[in-house]
Amino acid sequence: MLADTDAEPRVAVVIPCFNDGHFLLETLESVRDQEECETVIVNDGSTDGRTLDILADLQESGIRVITQSNQGLSAARMTGVRNTSARYVQPLDSDDRLAPGALKRLADVLDAQPEADLAWGDYSCFGAFTGRVPGARLLDPWRITYVNEVVVASMIRRSALTSVGGWDMGSGFEDWDLWMKLAEIGAQGVHVPAVTLHYRQHATPRMYRESLGRIEALNAQLRTRRHRLFAERTSNWRRSPSSWGVKAMFPVVGSMPGLPERRRQQCYALIRDIFEPEMSSETFWGPRARLRRWRRRPMAEVVG
Repeated sequence: MLADTDAEPRVAVVIPCFNDGHFLLETLESVRDQEECETVIVNDGSTDGRTLDILADLQESGIRVITQSNQGLSAARMTGVRNTSARYVQPLDSDDRLAPGALKRLADVLDAQPEADLAWGDYSCFGAFTGRVPGARLLDPWRITYVNEVVVASMIRRSALTSVGGWDMGSGFEDWDLWMKLAEIGAQGVHVPAVTLHYRQHATPRMYRESLGRIEALNAQLRTRRHRLFAERTSNWRRSPSSWGVKAMFPVVGSMPGLPERRRQQCYALIRDIFEPEMSSETFWGPRARLRRWRRRPMAEVVG
């Protein structure tokens, strides 16, 4: 719900928008179906005429829109954080949708577990391709240095978010950097076994549009920014609850010289597909994922 009530909402939904007006109404509709919440749209210097018209109409209708010069995703999110006050922050990209009941599921978990600093579920892809992607089972300080399995639209306790400075890595791997910052201070995360986000897949995935040609540099930047966490890999490896196959193979792949980062991530996905089938994405090309997709085909298609 977007309207104000007398009760203080427990969740602030922060929606950065840069030239995504044609998706924004759909995103907002998914927020209207949630529990009462603060909602703020941050116009991060949009130049598209249709987007600007939609934002103006939304503001006129009473929805809070803050406009700033283009500063990137991290800065836009933090503008939204500074202009809200609810105890939980829910980031939501302007082309994605919250799953029905997502805010209640995630906020209820954080209410019930005050020791937890963030909560997330799984996400389902729609658009260019479809499939369910499982979220991490916990915030593992060892594993997070290899793969980012924490859903982008995770709900974060405001006190934990502000204690580490929030998002501050520009655009590209900014979420991964935040999860590492939280892991460095021993923050705890909780996985909710349900889809909480519908993630729009473009013909060219947004992450690669924004990070194309920068993936190696961004990965190197992560290692520099979170050097302490990488330095503690050995001690964190001992405590990680990951399967022994993952604990044996991730370091091997991680130490392969000259392997492009995208290929490295594909190798990690294959390792999970083999040793941790519960963490295998339905969108992945690995053998277990392909078998699951084949088993779900209609009988007529299988026979024919």
